[in-house]
Amino acid sequence: MKRTALKKAVGLLMSAAMVVSLAGCGGSKDSGSPSSEPAQEAAPAQESESSGSEADAEAGAQADAQSGEQVTITLWSQFSDPNSTDGNYVAFYNALESIKTDMPNVNVVHEGTESESYKVKLRTAMAGNELPDVFFNWGAGTMAPYVEAGLVLPLDEYMTDEMKGKILGGTLDNFTFGGEIYGYPYSVAVASLYVNTELFEQNNVKVPETYDEFLAAVDAFKAAGITPISLGERDLWPGLMIFGIHAIRMAGAEAFNAALNGEASYNTPELVEAAKLVQELAARGGFGDSAMGTSEDDAVAAFKQGRAAMMFMGSWLNGDCEADDAAVKGKISVIKFPVIEGGKGTADEFHGGSGETFLVSSNTEYPAEAAAVAQYICEKMSKDQYLAGSGMPAWEADMGDTSELNRLSQEIADLTKDATGYVYWLDSLTGGSAADTLMNEIANLIAGNETPEEFCANLQTLNE
Repeated sequence: MKRTALKKAVGLLMSAAMVVSLAGCGGSKDSGSPSSEPAQEAAPAQESESSGSEADAEAGAQADAQSGEQVTITLWSQFSDPNSTDGNYVAFYNALESIKTDMPNVNVVHEGTESESYKVKLRTAMAGNELPDVFFNWGAGTMAPYVEAGLVLPLDEYMTDEMKGKILGGTLDNFTFGGEIYGYPYSVAVASLYVNTELFEQNNVKVPETYDEFLAAVDAFKAAGITPISLGERDLWPGLMIFGIHAIRMAGAEAFNAALNGEASYNTPELVEAAKLVQELAARGGFGDSAMGTSEDDAVAAFKQGRAAMMFMGSWLNGDCEADDAAVKGKISVIKFPVIEGGKGTADEFHGGSGETFLVSSNTEYPAEAAAVAQYICEKMSKDQYLAGSGMPAWEADMGDTSELNRLSQEIADLTKDATGYVYWLDSLTGGSAADTLMNEIANLIAGNETPEEFCANLQTLNE
């Protein structure tokens, strides 16, 4: 993609993002969420030694407040596997390595912990006021308790005009509380429907453009003994995404955001219908026979191996699909999730946005250096995660030759160029016990343990 085309796509994407109420994936992912990041097997703590009191000029780091003596900055993240092909992991470890040269007086000691275990680790550290100098976290409702408790440092005084000029509009929304900025963005992740075009062709199934065609594809693949949609609901957060896109299509981004932010009701005909459609999708075998017992890692592996026809996931999946060990390399395409007839949402409203960052502890001994490390990592990751195929960048940068850029990233840039609204990952928007309630309720919905009406009534208790 030409750099001018990229800037236009990103600019349009972010201007659209301004119209939605992103108070702050999911999954990991991390989901990536956030929570929408894909879950990884826990790995031993990773340690990187670097040094410096200021980052290079390009990064615009602000670590010149101390003397030239070496300082140690502790860093926690959910990036537990340095060998992962996930583009966010690749970008993070690139930054961890290059910081050794670019910040030569800072010794960064990193601990990486698998996504779900990482959340528990953070909650424990927060309760004991034992947070590291810098730590990965999600924005919006997930970040709010840290801000309210005074545990994280506002970064406004460390942000130069040059730095602000490079950060794309709208990408700071999920990290801003009371007019103060607490985190730098690094990515704009978007969830799309990934389809294995080879399986569609081999089984003479039409790639869906409507929701009826989507259901017809589900039925055709089930009859052929192929998992229609790969879903790792054992980890709970993936279900947030499949419900989220149905809610966006039925209620529209603005109305669904209002419910998530406590400004409107979950108990509406549109959201009840969205819940009904998700439950019916599960009941007709849309997620295979064992989604409730399948981890996200295994769901991704099944899709990579060509054992599932579709997957609704965030753009961090791009790197996995195009990895050298992926049986589906070159066979996957991304499409907009179909519009649902009778719904208020449009095809140009998306699940995703900018909501992952690195926070600085208010108790750090070296606030300027810690802020510089957070800024350096976010700016470096913004470029590298895009080039690795895991989402749109949140910072302006010279991308160089993008002819070898992950083709799925280019497809997503094209899909989102006319975006009109976004709903960020549901667990990150709500945070805390509300996020746990959402995940558990959606799991119960998918498992058929409650009716759509009961589901929405239970969610509405969060807003009362």
